[in-house]
Parts: sequence; C-alpha cells; structure tokens
Amino acid sequence: MTIVVTAVVGIIAASSPEWLLRFDRPVSDWIRGDGGQLGVVKVVTQLGSPNLAIVVGLIGVVVLWRFCRASAMTLGVLIAAALTVDIALKLVVDRARPPDAAVGTALGSFPSGHVIHAVIIFGLVPFLLWVVTNRRVFLRVGFVLFAIVVVTVAVSRVRLGAHWPSDVVAGFFIGASLLLGAERLLTSTWGVDRCASMGHHQPDSS
Repeated sequence: MTIVVTAVVGIIAASSPEWLLRFDRPVSDWIRGDGGQLGVVKVVTQLGSPNLAIVVGLIGVVVLWRFCRASAMTLGVLIAAALTVDIALKLVVDRARPPDAAVGTALGSFPSGHVIHAVIIFGLVPFLLWVVTNRRVFLRVGFVLFAIVVVTVAVSRVRLGAHWPSDVVAGFFIGASLLLGAERLLTSTWGVDRCASMGHHQPDSS
C-alpha cells in the first residue's frame, strides 16, 4: 500500500505538478503563515538531516556489530537505500521547489529526504534497541517519539518552504516502506538465526 501511494503521487508530481498544487498551495500557505520566527524550526528540521542519518547509521553499525550482525547490516543497508531512493526520485521527478525557501535546497522537491530519514532513524532505532536489550519499553517509548519527531520534521519542511505538503507525505510513505522492509528482514529466519542468542522474540519482563 505504501509503495502504491508513493508511486501514484510521484507520477502525478512528474506529469501534472499543477494538479497537485491545487492541494499543496493552500496547505503550504497556511503552514508557512507570515514566515517569521523560524529559528527553532531550522533546528528541529535537522532531526531528519541526511548527515544525521549517516552519523547515526555509522554509530549504529559499529555498536550493533558485536551484538547482532544482522541488525548492523540491516541498519547500514537501510540508510544507504534511503539516501539512494531520495536522490534518484529527486532527479527523475525533478519537481520545482516552493518559492522563497528559508533554507538552502538542492535537486528537486519530490520527495522530502528529511522526512524519509526521520522515519527510518526514529522508527528503526527503537526496534533495534528492543532487539539488543529484549526490553519492549523501547518500542513503546520509541513509537511516541517516532510520531512526534516525524510530524514535527514534516511540518518544518513545509514551514521553511523547502517542500510542498505532498512531498512530505510521499517522504513518509517511502520511509515507511523501507522501514517495514527492514523490520521484516530482521524478524525473518535470516535475522533470527543470526541473533538467536539474544532471544529477541521471547516475551520480556519490562
């Protein structure tokens, strides 16, 4: 379902961007308002920065390697896949950015790479902590943090004029597709066999 939604929005953005703007313009104008007081927004939006994703990915791979190599490899591949998909779609769709952006932008507007990275970082890290510690509390707390961060980053990208609303929606679905693929891989026979000693599929007491 997530892939279908992304494909549909991407095709429309590439072939009929004016049609999407019927929705994007009024929503963008409402979120951007008068364009003032952007200091905090510029800080918050960095939670989805590709640079942060790369740093978290490298640290995560190093830390997880001694506990569960399947998790380490999955995290590394996920970050690389997110960066590749983001850049490839920006080049293929080549959608124009909103006017008067408050931050520097590169390549096309579709999709929002910051939202993609926010979804995979704050969606997978709690899951990996559960895998390593076998404490389900990381999933509960992580889900709340995930929702807050992803929504905040998505709004910040529109508020700064870096993306149209449909760009951030597509970014969410792309990130969710990659995230679900990674989690299914970790819970597959391949992942369980390589991390069986950690017992991460057994009930925990937290």
